[in-house]
Amino acid sequence: MESRKQRAKAPKKTLVQPQQARAKENNYFHTMMKTEEGRALRRQWATKPRKNGGRPKGVPDGHTKESIAPFRAEAKQYAKRMVELMAKEHDIEDDYQKEALETAVSILRLDGETRERLAAARLVLDFTKSKPVAKTDVSISKAEDFLSSLLVDEEKSSDEQSTTGYP
Repeated sequence: MESRKQRAKAPKKTLVQPQQARAKENNYFHTMMKTEEGRALRRQWATKPRKNGGRPKGVPDGHTKESIAPFRAEAKQYAKRMVELMAKEHDIEDDYQKEALETAVSILRLDGETRERLAAARLVLDFTKSKPVAKTDVSISKAEDFLSSLLVDEEKSSDEQSTTGYP
């Protein structure tokens, strides 16, 4: 067999990136790090506390801290009125319970995560409404009726066996 001729390839180019070579010499931070004062300034910048951008925690989507403030104040006033009514109706006298209810009612009145609002609604319902009791009607007559029906079924099955001739 004859060996195949190798495919012709272009010679490899030498990669030269002069723009990067010059960039290091002219880079602001590179030249800054050459002096002691520049290194100190760079260290100061690196250790400076950062200000977090974006929306603060607890502010729902579509609002800023300033735009949600009037809604929160209004919800807080509404919550105070509602908790006073609840306290009179359900005999709530503990200040901590009232505060928890106020917070929950104000969360219900504001925009926010559905999960948080449902948890607040559950808390308010636990304070104000009693949970429904599961009804269990256990009576002796029902149990006796059940046992008698079992006996009747047993008698019928034994009568059927005796008439068919099977033991």
